[in-house]
Amino acid sequence: MDYIEQPKGPGTAYRFRMKTPKELRENPNPWANGKPFGTWIIRPMGGERHLPSAKKLRDIYLAEVRKLEIEYRARNRFSLEKAELWADALRADRDGTLVRDLIYDEAERAPESDRRAFLKVATATTLPLSKAKEQYLEAREPGNPYGNKPLGKTSANEVVTAGNYLCAFMDTTPDALFLDEITPELVSTFQHEFLPAQTSKKTGRPLTPATTEKLITMLRGLWRWALARRKVKLDANPFNRPDDDVPRVKKQCEPKRDQFKPEETRKVLAAVPQGDRMGDLFRLGLVTGARVTEIAKVTAAETKEDGSIFLIAGGKSENAKRVVPVPTVAQPIVQRLRSAALVGGHDRLFHTFPINSATGTAKSASKAFTVLRRKVLGRETDERLAFHSLRHTWKTISRRAGLSIDDAHDLGGWAGVKRTSNPYDHGLNDSELAEAQEKVAALLSREGHLEGF
Repeated sequence: MDYIEQPKGPGTAYRFRMKTPKELRENPNPWANGKPFGTWIIRPMGGERHLPSAKKLRDIYLAEVRKLEIEYRARNRFSLEKAELWADALRADRDGTLVRDLIYDEAERAPESDRRAFLKVATATTLPLSKAKEQYLEAREPGNPYGNKPLGKTSANEVVTAGNYLCAFMDTTPDALFLDEITPELVSTFQHEFLPAQTSKKTGRPLTPATTEKLITMLRGLWRWALARRKVKLDANPFNRPDDDVPRVKKQCEPKRDQFKPEETRKVLAAVPQGDRMGDLFRLGLVTGARVTEIAKVTAAETKEDGSIFLIAGGKSENAKRVVPVPTVAQPIVQRLRSAALVGGHDRLFHTFPINSATGTAKSASKAFTVLRRKVLGRETDERLAFHSLRHTWKTISRRAGLSIDDAHDLGGWAGVKRTSNPYDHGLNDSELAEAQEKVAALLSREGHLEGF
């Protein structure tokens, strides 16, 4: 029987079952709490076992599906995606008159609520911020087919944040804000009056000039992309800084991240022994110079059983992909963490430090270290020391231990000229890698950094 069945066999309750029409797929299903339609539409019939009554319910359900089809078909006809197809046709038409007339005819048939947006996009005038942002981030994602320099997760999030602030300033939504509505005058008010008055969710304090400038830079990049690809008709990028702008104050000299002193590493080592998750993380950062997120992401599969090596699959720069030899003094740590991860069925060695899904970073590890550092070394080290300072310490020691700049950069994963095409080939063989790392560890030990390791 069409569209009704007894899934539990004869004599049991009927239900409605229909293959989802193409127009409805992936659209919200009103009979499933708004979840997207899947392959099948299945609706219970309230335990109905009487066939004639079930057929009446089936006809009602079928009519509701057909009505929804018509609604979605009409809605999709005037969607922004369809409008973009019209815009492509308009750009391809040399004369443009015929296509433009067709667009206006189509717009007259659109619901009043959709007409303005449809007409703006279809006439190749502009895009709404929502669609522009989506296409821009796709064009800048890692591995994009356009050859564009990819945005990191943090930068991509900053584009979204900047767009949200702009919508708040314009008192509208990303779907209703069009790129051509933004003028240099609006940008000036947005940058110099609106943003400085906003409070950062992260710090609870007003946005700093540096943060404001960063947000403007993100929006400038989005508009530059839209202008270059003829997604909007504007004379110039409204986010460009005026040539006659007021001179800006040079960035004040702030305390730079310093390296750890031997007495400071000793105090931290004494406070967190091996076996403590921060104690293990700090020790590996000290003797390898690896970034906190790099270490936190290392998996059991990326380590050798003897703990002598771990792999870093990627990170901040192209050179971040590398083999990291672990000096003898720290190999038992890697062995223990690897074994515990395998026994516990965990992927990562430091699985207790979650990776932030939005940024791909180990923020929890950084925060945990900040708490530890303040407790052991005092808040006065806030501007001078961070987990990243271990990296500066390792780099300084590596040079004094006799490593060449190239070898130090390759081992530590600093950005620079890559000497080979293989991300795990540093121009040194395995034994030379290990020997170079042991030299650094030896000097760290002689200078007192490893006391209490």
